Amino acid sequence: MSEQSTHSAENLRPKLLAVAYRMLGTVADAEDAVQDAFLRYQQHAAEVESPEAWLVKTTTRVCIDRLRKAKREEYVGQWLPEPVADSWVGASDSTELADSLSMAFLVLLETLSPTERATYLLREVFGYEFDEIAELLDKSPVNVRQIAARAKKRLDTRERRFDAAPERVSELAERFFMACRSGDVGAIESMLTSDATLFSDGGGKTHAAPRPVIGTRRIANLLAVVFRKLRQLGELAPATVNGAPGMVFTIAGRPVEVLTFAAREDRVDTLFVVLNPDKLSRWPSSPSADDDGTYRPGPWERKRNGSSSELPETRS
Repeated sequence: MSEQSTHSAENLRPKLLAVAYRMLGTVADAEDAVQDAFLRYQQHAAEVESPEAWLVKTTTRVCIDRLRKAKREEYVGQWLPEPVADSWVGASDSTELADSLSMAFLVLLETLSPTERATYLLREVFGYEFDEIAELLDKSPVNVRQIAARAKKRLDTRERRFDAAPERVSELAERFFMACRSGDVGAIESMLTSDATLFSDGGGKTHAAPRPVIGTRRIANLLAVVFRKLRQLGELAPATVNGAPGMVFTIAGRPVEVLTFAAREDRVDTLFVVLNPDKLSRWPSSPSADDDGTYRPGPWERKRNGSSSELPETRS
């Protein structure tokens, strides 16, 4: 295998990680799947005409195999994807890819079978043609079209639920997290949809609600208490979580909780809270700090006039 072909293949790693993460939902599994694909590539590189096609195909197949063996039903409590920051190599500045990185979208993907998930992602997110997907999955183009249509129909109805414009979500995030930090239950409640739901993932390794928390009053009370307690124990900082506004709670610089949400009709509809330490081990220890340790507002903290707006501290 030539040095040039090795370099060319390595340049594909971010794209492969982007595919694998959306398939598997955790960074560790995605990195393992991509590494497995590269190890196989090294064994067959001399006979490979297109490294990209070969690696995408192998990575996708590895992910499908892992999903078929995964047993989400044995997971303790509610399962959520591992949150990722913008700095992760598998994240992308592409608007199309950013939309498919959201926690809400990844949770929806869990409703699809492994093959449906692969087909939908390759077609709708990464823009592959049906003939290309058929070759990647070793299926007929007709079969692939049927699988893609079935998956799209199942997801589109649910995905349209979260239809708020990005700029309005940013403004909502600023007001919502300010209310959470203030502890004003009424203010928090007023920004939730009537059927709002909160999911929390502790993985059985830290305290988390074993079932979804449903209802504006219950969620508002919970958030007010949690924000107050966490502010007493550590630091809160705004961050971009899976391409969306979020908050990161750290104790002695170590992330202990990452929160983000999906919006509907200018209100917070679904909240996702990840507490499982295994899923936070790769999160940057200082998500909103520069190298000198100085806090800088997150990218979603921008007013319409372009000025930054730091969330003010409030006394308990």
